[in-house]
Amino acid sequence: MIERVARSYVDALGQERRASPETVARFEALVAEEAHAFVAPTQVLREGEPLALDITLPAISWPEIVQWSLVREDGNLEEGTLALRDAEVVRAEHRPESTYDTRRVVLAPAQPLGVHRIALEVAAYGRAVVHVVVVPRRAHAPQGRSWGIALQIYTLRSARNAGIGDFADLREVCRVLGQRGASYVGINPLHAPFRDDPEAASPYAASSRRWLNWLYVAVDEVAEFSSTRVQAEISGKHLSARRDAARATGQVDYAGVAAYKDAVLRSCFAALRRNPARRSRLDAWCEGQGDALFRFAAFEAMVTKYGRDLAAWPAGLRTPASPDVALFAAANDRAIRYAMYLQWLAAEQLHAVAEDAAQYGVQLYRDLAVGVDANAADVWADGRAYVEEVSVGAPPDVLNTQGQDWGLPPLDPRGLGREGYAELLAVVQSNCRDAGALRIDHAFSLARLYWIPRGGDPRSGTYVTYPVDDLRGIVALASVRECCVVIGEDLGTVPVGFRERMAETGILSYRILFFERRDDGTFIPPEEYPALALATSGTHDLPTIGAWLRAEDAALRDRLGLLETDLRAATAERERDRALLLDTLVAHGDLAQDARDDDTAIVIAANRYLAATPCAIVMAQLDDILSERAPVNVPGTSVQYPNWRRKLGTDVDVLANDDRLTRLCAALNDIRPGATT
Repeated sequence: MIERVARSYVDALGQERRASPETVARFEALVAEEAHAFVAPTQVLREGEPLALDITLPAISWPEIVQWSLVREDGNLEEGTLALRDAEVVRAEHRPESTYDTRRVVLAPAQPLGVHRIALEVAAYGRAVVHVVVVPRRAHAPQGRSWGIALQIYTLRSARNAGIGDFADLREVCRVLGQRGASYVGINPLHAPFRDDPEAASPYAASSRRWLNWLYVAVDEVAEFSSTRVQAEISGKHLSARRDAARATGQVDYAGVAAYKDAVLRSCFAALRRNPARRSRLDAWCEGQGDALFRFAAFEAMVTKYGRDLAAWPAGLRTPASPDVALFAAANDRAIRYAMYLQWLAAEQLHAVAEDAAQYGVQLYRDLAVGVDANAADVWADGRAYVEEVSVGAPPDVLNTQGQDWGLPPLDPRGLGREGYAELLAVVQSNCRDAGALRIDHAFSLARLYWIPRGGDPRSGTYVTYPVDDLRGIVALASVRECCVVIGEDLGTVPVGFRERMAETGILSYRILFFERRDDGTFIPPEEYPALALATSGTHDLPTIGAWLRAEDAALRDRLGLLETDLRAATAERERDRALLLDTLVAHGDLAQDARDDDTAIVIAANRYLAATPCAIVMAQLDDILSERAPVNVPGTSVQYPNWRRKLGTDVDVLANDDRLTRLCAALNDIRPGATT
């Protein structure tokens, strides 16, 4: 029997930790499988494997016939029968009431990629419908050795935006970088936030991972924006002053931006009634999205009326299948249509960015968060897919020796397989769309997640395993369908065999310069990096290179009461690390000896060093080359630090002429010229 709940584990600090018996028992009850199932609800097969299922029945059923009916994803039907006596017995179990055999029935040859349904019946013994998911053996592969630059969209400044970076700004950055040879532009998650609570700004604790962030819509590029009536309404409400105030701030004023954009977009939505062609396009798009979009839009309308705490909602609205939800939708049709309109605009503009970027040889490199908020639209829309009694996080590690509780409900390892892993496939595929690469944050979630009893101390949790072979196949299917390279962020305590399994599936590893060290602390040489990987100098959770060189991150954590060691000791250790890095860059020929105090030269040298690796992709950080020092996020903080708000000090409008960026791109092109995606 598979042990799904770890009794003990070794944390990132090398310390063995034992889970309490109470925690183990509680989690085991939450993941217990249905006993004596006739057949599993979902079977994942690799491309080229015959359609075979394991069915469990009393041994006396062996003279019976299996009747089956297969409906493929394309709608084609195939039927057949099989004598049980011809099926191999793979397991026998002696129960008090009878002996049960598990037989492997081979029903048909290999099937095409996709999600198919097969109905099985064995006389009076068993009847079931099984989802058969045929997945590729490998994900979409990267081509050559390419490079790109990563950024946070909300940090982008421009003379035309509304105080937050948007899709029009992103399009301009893609043009600038594409003209300089980049293959990818990396961006933060585009997940839908809580529209009624714009200050809940973390893209890693969103309302939905399937739908988009409406705040990134460039309102001045919405077709309805230019109409005379909309312009008159905007002018009459004096919205330009609100926009200018939000634009002038050093940090994103989410509440101000949301108020401005909501007012403008509601006027645009009203103007849509006078444009039948546009309205028809919206209708067609909404119909194509199906019930999933309706549920998301209904959720947003209900949150506006009843708030974010789902437990405080009227009981009849807490599940989407309730008749009360249909009644609410009928009475609030316009609010629901407006929510759909916002998603349409976001999808329309994101697709336009991707198409425009492709003309310059650039693809987007998107990011998929590990989960959603406990009161999220995704949880409401499919509550059975989540475990609400616990939250996920991380055990003690070098970033936080107290452990981390992210407050996010985990996907239920039992419920994941329902409907052919439909929830996971939809989430991954929607995030692969309009992108050439997708980073899966905390990709260990494909194999295991650190569960914490809700409300408990982060150190009181333990690991729960997931069906990694199935899940990596689902990710590969989404990747191949959307022609999107997948990168699994595999930092921290790596499960045994995890990286090997990912490599076997063609999912890239994620390697950060500062963490790629030998036991003595020295930096590993470029040639020792793996080829099937993305290499980078930083992430949203790490200090910029400029801040790292001066130990400003340690000083900040000390001021916030988060530093676990003495500041002087941390600073001294950083001085040693700084010297090690600079010595490494000088010895490798990437940094001149007399440039050891030149931040721009160091950033370029660090990325040259990574570009010399065999890694398939190298991603530089826009914050690094533009000399940003303040972090966008400090792990372990919420109100203590203004996370996800800091803007860039350099406008998008002048990036094309920024000498620092030009030098970085030239250096990367020098080592990785003409890479294609």
